[in-house]
Amino acid sequence: GDDLTGGRVTLRTRLLVAFLAVVGVPLLVGLALLATTLPRASAEQQERAVLATGRLAAALVVAECDRARAAAEAAGRAVLAVPADDVAAQRASLASLVDRGVADGLRVVDAGGRATQVGEVPVVRGECTAGALTGGSVVARAQLQQSGATAPGEALAAVSAADVLGDLAGDGRQLVLVEDGRPGGVPAAVARAALAAPGSPVRAEGRVAVAVPLREGSPAAVLVSERVEDGVDVVRGGLGVVLGAVALAAVLAWLLARATTRPLEELGGAAARVAAGDLSSTIDVRTRDEVGVLAGAFNAMTEELRDHIGQLEAGRDELRAGLARLGETLGATHDLDRILDVVVETAVVTSGARAGAVLLREGEELRPAAARGLAVPGAVRVGEGVAGRVARTGVLAAGRPADLGGSPAEPAADAVVAVPLRGTGPVLGVLVVLDPRGGAAPSPDDVATLTTLAGQAGLAVENVLRHRDVQRLAVTDELTGLANYRSFLSTLDSEVERAARYGRPVGLLLLDVDHFKDVNDTYGHQRGDAVLAELAGRVAAQVRDVDTVARYGGEELVVVLPETGAEGAELTAERIRCAVRDRPFADGGLPVAVTVSLGVAVHEPGRETADALVRRADEALYRAKRAGRDTWRAAPAPQA
Repeated sequence: GDDLTGGRVTLRTRLLVAFLAVVGVPLLVGLALLATTLPRASAEQQERAVLATGRLAAALVVAECDRARAAAEAAGRAVLAVPADDVAAQRASLASLVDRGVADGLRVVDAGGRATQVGEVPVVRGECTAGALTGGSVVARAQLQQSGATAPGEALAAVSAADVLGDLAGDGRQLVLVEDGRPGGVPAAVARAALAAPGSPVRAEGRVAVAVPLREGSPAAVLVSERVEDGVDVVRGGLGVVLGAVALAAVLAWLLARATTRPLEELGGAAARVAAGDLSSTIDVRTRDEVGVLAGAFNAMTEELRDHIGQLEAGRDELRAGLARLGETLGATHDLDRILDVVVETAVVTSGARAGAVLLREGEELRPAAARGLAVPGAVRVGEGVAGRVARTGVLAAGRPADLGGSPAEPAADAVVAVPLRGTGPVLGVLVVLDPRGGAAPSPDDVATLTTLAGQAGLAVENVLRHRDVQRLAVTDELTGLANYRSFLSTLDSEVERAARYGRPVGLLLLDVDHFKDVNDTYGHQRGDAVLAELAGRVAAQVRDVDTVARYGGEELVVVLPETGAEGAELTAERIRCAVRDRPFADGGLPVAVTVSLGVAVHEPGRETADALVRRADEALYRAKRAGRDTWRAAPAPQA
């Protein structure tokens, strides 16, 4: 209807035009080809027919000439067999030959010029008569040599050409025997053109003509001519047929377009009502053809759409609730475990999945950090399985696990969606949901929702990790990875306070690398930094987990030994000294021999402050250096 077309060209019009184009264009093309090729083909065919007629006529004339020549020779022999003075006998012999059909007319002239003739014999100069073949005769001459005569006589025989060649003429076609260049009954221009190209059809004065010599080198020829046929009548007839076919095609196309578009108009109206929000709109199925199938499919689609919208509304409510919880969690806490639990719960609920999990990347492994609906899965190597590949490539994966290169170590599922978790940098982990919507293929909407959720979760995880890094860097030395000076002071104050409360000693070691300036000057500061980093590792390996190793400043380290007396502190100092001296430092280049000097001090509960303990350890360190380095010295107990 007009409400559906909006003033545009309707489908019915397009179908009508298309049908006419399909039918009419080939017809018009065929007519054009007919109009261009038919006249040429007709002309060629006419030329071939004229040439064939000329050749046949020439062959027949030659045959008649041979027949006349044989008749002339027979007449001469018959006359010579009769006495020369018996004219009656000579006429009787010639009449007998004519009666037998040997010739239509015979004439014998003896050496004395006396002639005996039966029938009509035209007087000719050459072999054949000049004139129309249909009304003329072919005349042949034979020489007679009588005994005793000084000059030869001659015998002539005439054979009518009308009976032989009459069927080749007619319908405007002319057959003329040309002898010595004198045709009769043919326009001069046509004759000249034909005689100028013997054996080839020519056109002149609106006629097609050909001159075919009777024999090679013979001055006599058969000239055939007829008016030119241009094929216009055939083209006009073809045009009439084409126009009639186009008119019939137009009627049929209109009926076909009308029958096709009427049910489509009904379908379009129903679709417009559905688009406007009326999901109760249906179409009556009247036929079982393709249109009826389409109407049934439309009704089924409408019903499915009603169900789908109901599910979407329910899912929307769940999504809103999940996103509200997620927003509250992301904005109110740095608790990574709680954040990941809410992310997994939201992903499972919004996608209708059977289960879900978040795996965080630690080096070359993905370790489970939160899960719902399944036992916590084991670690997955980066690059292996669906989750491992997503972590490696950073590209979302959705579909059947077998098609995505799933690993037997991963939980079994009919369908899986794995989305990378990333903030502003590399992939931090992977969000995985199993069997969304009951195991069906994940829909684009579910994938888009999970992608958005993973993006928010990735930023939240990145913020938590950065917060942890900031907290760690606040108490950690960047070069050695040990506690920094601020952390050392806080730890020492706490241990001194606790020791005073419970009456337990606290040991303190202060160590310095011997001649460290020489290491920097000889090997460079980068190598010096590498030595300090390796030194931190060796020292940490010689103490307990409860002990604290910190960087005091420059090449000086400090060790806090809770609940450790003088003997334990001195044993620890010796272990550290030996661990440094016994093996050169090879990390980062050529081996470097390094030794350290240590100052040992022990805090006695209630007798000094933390600052005083540090000063005593520092004094003991200088005494060790003055003693030659690569040794340790213990500070005396504090004065009461």
